[in-house]
Amino acid sequence: MDLLKRKNWWIWVLIFLVGNSLIGIILSALLNNYRRDAWYANVIYWVLGVICCFFPVSIMFAIFVIQSLCMAADKLEVPGKEIYTSPYSWILCLIVPILGWALFAILLLYLNIWCIISIYQGKGEKFITE
Repeated sequence: MDLLKRKNWWIWVLIFLVGNSLIGIILSALLNNYRRDAWYANVIYWVLGVICCFFPVSIMFAIFVIQSLCMAADKLEVPGKEIYTSPYSWILCLIVPILGWALFAILLLYLNIWCIISIYQGKGEKFITE
């Protein structure tokens, strides 16, 4: 069973309900978005984050989840590419209190839901390798 087929969109809804951050990680793995030379593939960064009392690791993991979700949304042709692929919009949402944090949550929800809609529309089927 391939999860990128149009008929399996309901599985992504279940994944969204069980673990929201899993959608970006699983989709990016299925869409072959991960690179060997990226920052998240370097073990030294993760070890240094663990040595610094786990707070940096949680921030690194959050950034990894958001980056994975954005890469998957970009490949699935989710509308609004100019906004969610720019790191400045994410940083601005984090810096501005209350309104920015609300927009941050809305942007994450928007990307998760539109990734599911894109799979429902069949945009993920072109990435299926036989």
